[in-house]
Amino acid sequence: MERTELESKLLALLTQPMRMDEMRRAMPETGKNELKDALDHLISDGQVMKNKKNRFAVCTHYGCVAGTYLATERAFAFVAPDAPADGAKPDDLFIPPGANGGAWHGDRVLVKLSERKNNRGRREGTVIRVLRRADHELTGALVQRGNAYFVQPVSKKYPEVAIDRHHLGDAQPGDRVAVSISCYGDEKLPPQGVVEADLGEDGTMEAAIAGILHENGVYDVFPDEVLQEADAIGQEIDPAACKDRLDLRDKLIFTIDGDDAKDFDDAVSLEPLENGHLLLGVHIADVSHYVTPGAPLDMEAFRRGTSVYYPGHVVPMLPFALSHGICSLNPGVDRLTFSALMEVDKDGRRYKARFAKSVIRSGARMTYNKVNRILAGDKALREEYAFLVDTAERMNDLAHALYKRRIERGALELDIPEAQIIVDENGNPTDIQYRDRGESEKLIEEFMLAANEAVAEYMCKRELPTVYRVHENPDPDKLRVFAAFARPFGYRIDPSKPEDTFQFQTVLRGAKNDPKQRILPTLLLRSLARARYADECIGHYGLKAKFYLHFTSPIRRYPDLVAHRMLQKALTGEEFTTADHTLCEEAASQSSTREQAADECERGIDKLYIAAYMKRFIGEEFDAEVSGVQSFGIFVALENGCEGLIRVELLTGDFYQYDEQRMTMTGRRTGKRFTIGTPIRVKLLAASEVTGQIDFAPAEGALPISDPTEDAPPPAFAPAPGNRAQRRRQGRGKGRGRKGKPPTRKRR
Repeated sequence: MERTELESKLLALLTQPMRMDEMRRAMPETGKNELKDALDHLISDGQVMKNKKNRFAVCTHYGCVAGTYLATERAFAFVAPDAPADGAKPDDLFIPPGANGGAWHGDRVLVKLSERKNNRGRREGTVIRVLRRADHELTGALVQRGNAYFVQPVSKKYPEVAIDRHHLGDAQPGDRVAVSISCYGDEKLPPQGVVEADLGEDGTMEAAIAGILHENGVYDVFPDEVLQEADAIGQEIDPAACKDRLDLRDKLIFTIDGDDAKDFDDAVSLEPLENGHLLLGVHIADVSHYVTPGAPLDMEAFRRGTSVYYPGHVVPMLPFALSHGICSLNPGVDRLTFSALMEVDKDGRRYKARFAKSVIRSGARMTYNKVNRILAGDKALREEYAFLVDTAERMNDLAHALYKRRIERGALELDIPEAQIIVDENGNPTDIQYRDRGESEKLIEEFMLAANEAVAEYMCKRELPTVYRVHENPDPDKLRVFAAFARPFGYRIDPSKPEDTFQFQTVLRGAKNDPKQRILPTLLLRSLARARYADECIGHYGLKAKFYLHFTSPIRRYPDLVAHRMLQKALTGEEFTTADHTLCEEAASQSSTREQAADECERGIDKLYIAAYMKRFIGEEFDAEVSGVQSFGIFVALENGCEGLIRVELLTGDFYQYDEQRMTMTGRRTGKRFTIGTPIRVKLLAASEVTGQIDFAPAEGALPISDPTEDAPPPAFAPAPGNRAQRRRQGRGKGRGRKGKPPTRKRR
């Protein structure tokens, strides 16, 4: 919450309980109504409470904290308390069954702390008030029982919702529907809802995909007024629009994209200069020329924030008339662009940068595959594209130099293999394979990074408003967990020095050449903060860049579009207004939210496609590796990137205990241990293209051998062999009274 100055003063004052009249005497300059409004705001946000004696104090004084309610699919839940501005994130609180106070997943709640702790050492609490409801719209199956209708949510984190028959719309029992909550219910009445959309027949992959998109606010259809505006733009540029632009149509400029790409929003050029330097050009589709502030196209692009991609499909940020049409840098046609022209030497050092609205004519639509083969010496392709071979080779040399400089400054190269789902013409998955990153992919990446940094530096040094891409330092607590995993491989990580990225580079280099260490880059990635958008330049940790923003994809990312607008105002000398600063702040927040929603969609839908592909292999065995450990089981990943779960009850022959700190599952009797990276042979039991769930079991004889180490000591308690009845019989005898009876194992 953004606090006012008055609210901050109140929080400092109310570390001890005070009545209203005492507060007014302590703050005589503040009016009664002003004070009451500020107090009400703090109370509604869960920062201040009032006791039965009408004394106000910060909630912590009364043993309460505010936070986000995190439901589970079982009866208990957790609450993530608010993190202090200048401190580490506190541990989650355990909310036992029956203590949720009517809260739903995602709600902001106030929790009364207990002195009790659960069996994993988490402090317990009871929800005493729901402060603010999350924006709940659920998807689930519509069912009929007698004359009553209910929606059974896909996620068991949510309760069943009753639907009045007048609020069904066109939905029929057996459909998957989206439902908005009109009443959260109480001890007497169930939650009530209204069907907002019929997503198709429940139990089908199509309905599951529609549900994931709907839950994340991703909609394929554009409003009519947006489509009309896009269609009115036309597919040929107006010659008058080229008049005041930098004319680069006689330069060798070309695009490099994937084989199946439909929109080309960036092109590159490189030419030698008389002083021995090189002029690197990055030319980006000038979307801002067509999408003007406040127009329907702009408002819809702001709402969407980003394009969403999943196998064989794209939900675009802008209509295809723009993204695949007039804004796509197709070969042989004039296109309006925004160019970043950077003077660099052969070692990748930048001396100057200038930016200009331009007009280009792409000389070729190159693909990553073609350029990789050209650079590898493919004779036929080198003859076909002889006019750009020399330029491509110079570009590759420059990209290597830029990469070297980036690594030398401490950037992290998290080259984690990315699974690619191959689909046929009908959209059915036919294969899963890792995406290759060849020389040309790395070339484009380095050139785009260079342009993004150059624009960010230009804007930041002039203290002008724009939207930056920022990445904070990682949490030392998370780094401590990573350090513990890296230690057995001989790495000594100092979690108290996150700014020293060279220690992580050492790990990443070692992991490249050792298959046993390939899990380490993934673990390091999980330890890092999530990159986001912001209206202030605080740098990018992973890139070790002091200045960074997104400039190179305005077709598919709204922050890039804002960066174009702000840069153009800076170049033309226009005066920046309060509205510009507000736009940057709002666009940063909205874009971060929409990016996270897009990631959720893409991950969720990918799981459905992977499960649909794997379904044909049920009953077969595979080599796998443990990719995650939880109390309910272990996650394993196959060589093709498919990930699934082995439930703990299938780990037979021992009683396995979960260690949350070390992320291990260890047999109490045998000492056999599962941890991230443990190899295991598995058998595929089930795969559902509706839920995305994939279940494995250990293949016969596939449990790991006992591997007690200094980091995972052998179990101190090893029960005698045999079942409990046998052990009880063996324990009976002389001298054993009631006090000698072995304890009963509690079921957890």
